[in-house]
Amino acid sequence: MGARSRRFFFDLLVGNVVKIDPGGMVFEHAKATFVVADEMARHLFVWRDDLRDRDAWIRVRDAGGREIYRAAVWAESAEKAGWDQA
Repeated sequence: MGARSRRFFFDLLVGNVVKIDPGGMVFEHAKATFVVADEMARHLFVWRDDLRDRDAWIRVRDAGGREIYRAAVWAESAEKAGWDQA
């Protein structure tokens, strides 16, 4: 039998404002949420220009409310280079 799946929540933090993820997603492994949070952050970087120059993050919480990961929307990375060329 595999590991037990658990629910994780992906909140959007922008400065002092927190947009809580009300439903979350179920994953078998917590590390898989890191990949998802990074992908969400990349998506927001590309499509939400209002978040690019702000203190914006995707925060991953477990069902107990503990933060386990943060992905910066504004972080520079090779994958984000050239977003304005798309």
